[in-house]
Amino acid sequence: MNGSSLTPGAPELSEMIPGTRFFTIRSEAVGAPFGVWVTVPPAYALGTDPLPVLYVTDANMQVALTAPLGAAMSLDPVRPVRPHVQVAIGYVGDDARDFIRVRNRDLVPPGEPFPHQMADHLRPRVDRGLLPEETFRRIVDELSSTGADRFLSFIEDELHPEIAAGWRIDPDDAGLFGYSYGALFSLYAFARPSRLFRTVGASSPGVLSSESEVYRLYRERLRTGGAGPGRLHLTVNASEGSGPEALYRDLSARYLQTLDLIRRDPLPGVRVTAETLIGEVHATGIVDGFRSFLRSCYGSGTDGAVVIADGA
Repeated sequence: MNGSSLTPGAPELSEMIPGTRFFTIRSEAVGAPFGVWVTVPPAYALGTDPLPVLYVTDANMQVALTAPLGAAMSLDPVRPVRPHVQVAIGYVGDDARDFIRVRNRDLVPPGEPFPHQMADHLRPRVDRGLLPEETFRRIVDELSSTGADRFLSFIEDELHPEIAAGWRIDPDDAGLFGYSYGALFSLYAFARPSRLFRTVGASSPGVLSSESEVYRLYRERLRTGGAGPGRLHLTVNASEGSGPEALYRDLSARYLQTLDLIRRDPLPGVRVTAETLIGEVHATGIVDGFRSFLRSCYGSGTDGAVVIADGA
């Protein structure tokens, strides 16, 4: 490297993922700012037809994984998925530096039973000096007062109109994908139900109580026949049900409870598919979960997923 001139700096994501634009937007519903990364598929500028729009939560962790994967899969000559505009929602400023805590505010439904398993899961990290006691307490406090309803309102009423005004999207073809607590939010939007999303993906959903608000809302949707998303794809990592951590064994048990509820009492007109993913743990399963969702809901077939409920 002798004689070379190095210029340190942080490149914009658009320099690493072509077709990506970033903006910030302050939500009146949540009372906080958000960072939004919008990625269009290859050859977007050459087309004229409106495209599906797919919202993805947890952008601070996932946009660098999901945005290029979605673009690459649209070019797959063997099993292509439909080109789509991806909208990844994350945090900026202090919230970005503390997003592991802040995301609980937005992704967990109001009234959700307190997840004691999460506190038990994090406490050993405090004891080993890996997590400050103050941060642990703030996470616990955040989980005691959550607002997925406000976050959903932000997406539907504040963010989506901006996306529709700035990008060539089909207003009747909006999807949502989430992983872990993001998938709990996806199930909340499905069961409530959301008036925006037609397709929902929930991968390793962070449902940790048999009395989850998701189940109450699903039964209410059954009772009232409320219109909402007509397509749901669920995945779980096989290792979560048999691994050493009680938190993920409980998550796996609630995943099976969710499938059982949908199998016993399917919503008319709603198609649900599910797939168990092999070879990854909770911390690494996002890519396989997202790929399974795209192939099932935006591809030409179910890619081996099992249809567990297909309403008339």
